[in-house]
Amino acid sequence: MKLTNRSILLGIILVATILRFYNYLEIPFTHDEFSALFRLKFDNFHDLIEKGVKTDTHPAGIQVFMYYWTNLFGTREWAVKLPFTIFGLLSVLLVYIIGKKWFNETTGLISSAYMASLQYTVMYSQIARPYISGMFFSLLMIYYWGNLMTNPQKNTNRNIALFIITASLCAYNHYFSLLLAAIVGISGILVINRNYRIKYIAAGVIVFILFVPHLRIFFLQLSMGGVEGWLAKPHNDFLLQYIYYALNYSTIAVAIAATIVVFGLRTFNKDNVNTKFIGLSIAWFILSFLIGFFYSRYINAVLQYSVLIFSFPMLLLGLFGLVENQKTITNLLLVLLILSTNILTLVYGRKHYEIFYKSIYEQILVNYSSSANKHSNTLHLIDTKEKISNYFKSQHGINTSGVIHIDTFCNTKEFKEYLRTSSQSNNQLYLGCLSTIAPHIIPLIQDYFPTIQAQSNYFGGTTFIFSKGSHRTGDTIASINFDQGIPIGWSSIDANKIVAENRASANNGYMITSDIEWGPSFSAPLSNIITKKNNFIDISLDAKSAESLNDIVLVASLDTKAGNMHWGGTNFGDFATPNSTATEWQRIHHSIKLSDTYLGYRKVTLKIYIWNKGKRNFAIDNFTITRREGNPIIYGLYEKI
Repeated sequence: MKLTNRSILLGIILVATILRFYNYLEIPFTHDEFSALFRLKFDNFHDLIEKGVKTDTHPAGIQVFMYYWTNLFGTREWAVKLPFTIFGLLSVLLVYIIGKKWFNETTGLISSAYMASLQYTVMYSQIARPYISGMFFSLLMIYYWGNLMTNPQKNTNRNIALFIITASLCAYNHYFSLLLAAIVGISGILVINRNYRIKYIAAGVIVFILFVPHLRIFFLQLSMGGVEGWLAKPHNDFLLQYIYYALNYSTIAVAIAATIVVFGLRTFNKDNVNTKFIGLSIAWFILSFLIGFFYSRYINAVLQYSVLIFSFPMLLLGLFGLVENQKTITNLLLVLLILSTNILTLVYGRKHYEIFYKSIYEQILVNYSSSANKHSNTLHLIDTKEKISNYFKSQHGINTSGVIHIDTFCNTKEFKEYLRTSSQSNNQLYLGCLSTIAPHIIPLIQDYFPTIQAQSNYFGGTTFIFSKGSHRTGDTIASINFDQGIPIGWSSIDANKIVAENRASANNGYMITSDIEWGPSFSAPLSNIITKKNNFIDISLDAKSAESLNDIVLVASLDTKAGNMHWGGTNFGDFATPNSTATEWQRIHHSIKLSDTYLGYRKVTLKIYIWNKGKRNFAIDNFTITRREGNPIIYGLYEKI
């Protein structure tokens, strides 16, 4: 069989199909998919819009599509995901077609090979949300836009009509695909043959008119702001991190892509390369990024990796468009190198099929069921989303009558009292929790069940088995011995002068009086303390007072030369159990979850101190700082593992 570029393309599409459909029936719904499905359960279109669209931050298009699609084909995972997976496969083909038409077959094959095999595009092809659909609609729009730019006299009305339709689909799909459609549309005014400019502008007006029915929803959602409740504002290295993420967090993959680009630059011949489309392709991506970046920095956080997926193919085409057309055998070797590297990093480096195919919501219940069957005298606590949990309960037939949901406790005091009383008749505790659980919950549990007997890690959460024992799991970083004064690394205003007097007043603790605002503090370079990005830093101490412990704060901060990058504090009063006496020590906890903290600065300093905000009189003892192992894949689908 003769080797041709067409056969190479077929191989790429075959690989793309296998990667997306591998164990297809085993792919679970993600949190965002559940959210969308729960907003489909309405009897009419009006309620769908009012309660299923307006309460979200996305345009109505995909939600309306899913409403009718699920009414026809049901809500099984494979049925809901199928159209989006097809969109992903068609996007691989479309990138090749555009690349070949604008540049050459080599560019098309290289770009489609990346589209076929990167986790970025594979994963979103397996998620029924408006990301891969937006990529497909954007590529279709750009294809018909390109027809109007390169050959406007051929099939003019057909290309204009299809450009209007696809641009409108982008507008109704996602606000970032709408943004890309606007950027592409405006740039076309500058590029199109002036004889067709009026028709082209009229097409843009029609696209706007078609979006007018949605403007009321758009402005309503715009007034809701971004997703800053859980999404941080982007840092200056966002773009570099994005490229690293898009290339599977693989140094080898980055090196291969960079080598291809450098080769294209070194052999660049402007007579053989469409420099206009190279500039436009890269500019479209950069503008999408910059608008999202500055909007997120100065208005509301909206920029995340997913919203750049619409313009990502254009970045590939723009960079690899520099490469001149190569021989078929060279194309084959390049494609094989790209596919083999990306597949290996997808499967083994990113552990895609191991991590993505396990839902934390399901694993919390499955592991609970296993624990309940194996262990007696065990408390079972879970922290999850009830609606999603109910879905998997019915799917597996799991009885959760023996489970306590953490959110049923009104506050930390109530939870602490439950642990105190229940630990007297139980030897173990099972905890299944999402990544959003308060980080101090673990050390609080360890006050009664000190040893982490087992820890199972998943994307988005963790399950634990705690047991009673003499060993408290964790590495002690520092502790204060008040019997011998203030140790090295600790400091306090006049502490060394008054420690003896204060120790005596506190009955072997350390007394802080109302005239002392800042208690003993600890400071050290963070790099000397942590071993991994996903570590927790647990700070604990005992406190007692003849008066209220409210308005006394255990503070932890991370500081750099540029200023404070993290500040958190826990009120002592949150841990004071009801009916506690002046002579009863209360254990106070504060934890830093480093996986939620940006650590891209040099020379970060950890500072821990007590702030006597309420000018109280109280004693402290057993002040310890502990490093705890976290979940290395807690955000493993989006961050480096």
